[in-house]
This record gives sequence, C-alpha cells and structure tokens, in this order.
Amino acid sequence: MSRPLRILVLSNKCPPDYDGGFELRAFQLAHALRARGHAVDFATSAYRPSFTGERGDPVWVHRIFRFVPVSQSRTWWRYIERIFLRVECTTVGGENRFALERHLAGHEYDLAYIFGLHRVGLALVEPLVRRGVPMLWHAGDNYLAEHLHHMPRTIPGYALSLRLLAGKWWRMEHEIDTRHIAFVSEFLRDDCAKKGLRPQRPFVISRGIDFPLAADGARERTQPPVFFLAGRIDPTKGIHNVIAAAGLLLRQRPELAWKIEFGGLSNRPHYQAQLDAQIAREAVGERVAFLGQLSRAEVLAHMRNATAFIFSSVYGEPFSSTIIESMACGTPLIGADDGSLLEVAVPEVSALIYRKNEPAELATQMARALDDPALAQRLAAAGVETVRARYTIDRILEQTETAFAEVLANGPCRP
Repeated sequence: MSRPLRILVLSNKCPPDYDGGFELRAFQLAHALRARGHAVDFATSAYRPSFTGERGDPVWVHRIFRFVPVSQSRTWWRYIERIFLRVECTTVGGENRFALERHLAGHEYDLAYIFGLHRVGLALVEPLVRRGVPMLWHAGDNYLAEHLHHMPRTIPGYALSLRLLAGKWWRMEHEIDTRHIAFVSEFLRDDCAKKGLRPQRPFVISRGIDFPLAADGARERTQPPVFFLAGRIDPTKGIHNVIAAAGLLLRQRPELAWKIEFGGLSNRPHYQAQLDAQIAREAVGERVAFLGQLSRAEVLAHMRNATAFIFSSVYGEPFSSTIIESMACGTPLIGADDGSLLEVAVPEVSALIYRKNEPAELATQMARALDDPALAQRLAAAGVETVRARYTIDRILEQTETAFAEVLANGPCRP
C-alpha cells in the first residue's frame, strides 16, 4: 500500500489465553501488519478466570470484551439452555458495544479488520458503523452466514427467541456492514453463498506461513515411521477412520513398522471412550498414541519428524492451517478429499488423497508413503513449493493490503 494505515483488528479471543487456529491467525496477521509499518490495535475479550498462564500482552492488545463461555451440559436441559445461550451471545454485544465505544473515544482508525465475534456479539461493531469506519470481515468459518441467514430459516424458534428476548441487539446485528468479506477459501465462500451470505465484494484470502520453509525434505525422520495428526479429538476430525485404517494396514501388511500419534485436546469423553474401544478391537494399542494438547512449536516439531501428516477431517473444513504447515515443514501430506483441501493440494503431485470415510483407501495411501521413499520426497518437495508460491505470510499480506485498498476506495461503511 502507498501509506501506513491505522487498523483496528477485532477478535473474540486471543493468545495466550486461547490457542485455537482461528484466533492464532488473527494475532499472527496483526503482528505481521505491524511489521509492515501499519499502526495496529487488537481488541479482544478478557482473560478467562480459568487461565493459569502468564497474563502478559503487548501494549497494543486491548482486552475489553466479555466472552460468553460454552455450556458443557450434557443433560436434556441443554436444549432449553441453548435458547438462553443464544440470547446471551446476542445481548452481550450490547455490553461489548459500550466497551468498544470507550476504546474508540481515544483512537481513530482508517479501517477495521474483523475476525470471529462468536460469543462476544456482532452488535459490538455498532460504534464503528456509526463512525463510518470501513470494515473488512475475515470469515474463517460460516458463523456470519449461519447466524444472520441460515439458522433463522431452518431452526424453529431461532429468530423468534432472539427477536423477543434480544430484539434491540438482534436488529442491530442485521444493520452491520458486510459488503466486504475475506473468506479463507473458495469452498467457504460458496458454502456461505448457499446459506444467503453474498457480500458485494467477496475476497479469498487464505492463511499464511510465518516460519522458514523446509529445505531438507530428504532428512532423517523418526523411527519407526510416524503418521502424525493435530487437532481436536472430535468426531468431525475423522479420527475413527484413521484407527480403522490402522487396523486394516496392520492386518494387510504386518511386516511394516509404523506408529500413529494424535496431538490435540480431547473434550468429548464419550468419543474418546469410543476410540479407545475401537483401538482395542483393531488390536493397534501398541501403534497408537494420544499426546494431548501440544504447543504450536511442539506441533511443528512433530510434523517435521513425521513420515507423513494425515488430514482426516470429514465435516467440510473451510481451511485447515495444518495442511499448509505440514507442507511447509517438508512433510508428505495424506488428506481426505473434503472441504478446501483440493484447493491447496494436487492429488499425486503435492499430496496423497483418499475419499473421506473410506479407511481402506487411507490404509493404501499410508502403505504407499512407507513403501516408496522417492514418492514421499517428491510430495514433500511439491508441498514446499506450493506454500512458497501461495501461502507465505508475505503473499497473504499482499492480498490483504490489496483488499484494504479496495475497501477504503469504496468509502465509509454503511448499514
């Protein structure tokens, strides 16, 4: 861009209080924009009472919002509780609106870059609307489409309960300026359009890699070979398919040595119990390990040491950072043909692809990665070049600044 901008980045959560991919990317991008000379402030929610780490932030991070925590209820009452939770997640926008108003009293911004406002309330941006501050929304999932368009049409009582119990803030949410939205993938852009979210100017800006790309794809790796996965231990991640594939591979090729390691937090005890029972049935207990929650540095280290990284998600993931992170690490990718994966990877060129929910195909691709080191090295090299061409942080910043220029050219935001 021709001049530095004064940018306000909004996000519901922020490291170190929260270590999720969406929030990490918001924080990463704010850092990178500051490094390019822009004056960036980051407004987010307060630390959770349960957070036990060091509560330290840069001076440009402002923890001013109240966050509505997720309910952990598993009883029948949760169906009623969800109504009140939806209402609270909407009305909290009114409280947070005043917090943002107080912040804006001492600051002026050229543009607001808005990430996920889940559970802090979309209505909090009203002071920006009133001031005419141009807005670019960053859509890393379909929350905007679901909340504003899809769920009111498809869930009985969704819109009615919000109109009756949170009417002022519900109406305010529908007055926000969503003309400009940066989607993380074409897959997400198209999915949101089907649900009714069709911005005047949709951008596609993926996530970027901010660490050096691997130059040693032929390096020595962990022995015996390890297949690594990183993410929540959740049914949507398709972990049950990976365990089924492990059982098939063990029976078909008992002579092969390998292990599977899962890095991630398990907050679904019932699903974890199902996986443990499946591991016992498949007799792969000595081959499978759950490592628990890992830091980002630990995840990247495990990626580098793995024979292959497995992306097994089955729910149509908009964009998984682990895909490009494993590629950047020079580690072969084995992925389910779901979500935005095929926007990133080319089958047989930069990844081995299998049909989701087809463990037999996954087992076949795992065997190929073990049997053919030359193939693995070609995949790894192609993955690194894919990231170099399309997913470095510098490339993403160029796309972001181009989007900023277009948003500013379109003038002040309007309801």
